[in-house]
Amino acid sequence: MNPFLVAPTPREQTPAAIAAIAEARRIVLACHVNPDGDALGSLLGLGLGLIAIGKEVVLLSSDGVPANLAFLPGSETVQTDSDRRDFDLAIVVDSGDLTRIGNARPVVESAPVIMDVDHHVTGEPFGQIQLLDGNAAATAEIVFDLLVSLGTEITVPIAENLLCGILTDTGSFRFRNTTPQTFQIASALTAIGASPNPIAEAVFENRSFASQKILGRALERMQISEDGRVVWSSVTQADFAETGAADNDTDGVSTQLQSVRGTQVALFLRETKSGLFRVSLRSKEPFDVSAVAAQFGGGGHKLASGCSLPGPLADAEAKLLTAVNEQHKL
Repeated sequence: MNPFLVAPTPREQTPAAIAAIAEARRIVLACHVNPDGDALGSLLGLGLGLIAIGKEVVLLSSDGVPANLAFLPGSETVQTDSDRRDFDLAIVVDSGDLTRIGNARPVVESAPVIMDVDHHVTGEPFGQIQLLDGNAAATAEIVFDLLVSLGTEITVPIAENLLCGILTDTGSFRFRNTTPQTFQIASALTAIGASPNPIAEAVFENRSFASQKILGRALERMQISEDGRVVWSSVTQADFAETGAADNDTDGVSTQLQSVRGTQVALFLRETKSGLFRVSLRSKEPFDVSAVAAQFGGGGHKLASGCSLPGPLADAEAKLLTAVNEQHKL
């Protein structure tokens, strides 16, 4: 056992999770579509930990690995799909519900036991085992605790993946979800050998030319409510085509929108090839955007959530703004 590890947070279903992993030989892990650092960091960190204790593991991310996260140890092993249906256990990390794991869903649902590991608590919990904690700043925190409880050695590659998850979902410890436990785990991971600097540079300071161009489109199109408390913007398929950007190049745009002085709610819509609009919602206390996202079949956190709406764009924007105003009486 590594001396730098902190005591894991006790969770009701941790014993069930440990038992299920002990009994399984073949395990498939999956994360949500358009994965961020917490989704992939948790996927890879847990995957490497399970491999270390002798499990046969397959890692699935329907949208693959974004370029800015390809530095994560083990990222080359991530698959976008699998034809296998012989897994003893499926573990889904950082996904509010099964609809968010894309084409990994049939693989996951073929397993006799499904485990839901997440810090999102506003979606649709699933599986026989639910290792959920809305107080955790990142799913990586829960994965850390699970690996410690399993007695798995936290190696440097595992630590780097989990620290990436924490840095991503706390905005480098800037967001209000950061807790003393978050700092303790991050400190342990750093002591093991994970360095925050290259992770932060890769995640936050490694934007492609196309991502900067699409950010410019979003900022140029930004609108604000009369009282200045709601800001929103969008990018269309035409914008993606003209800038050469992909959906994952829009990571961080909603944070930029939220940085407008006086803003309490930020909405960012991006059009998919099917004409559906993926929406990122961000807010500041006391506004709960997860309640807004839930109205459209989405979920997430109180201060950061997501959902999808059909087009056209003007209708999607109008529905969102109406929902925000009704929910928070702005």
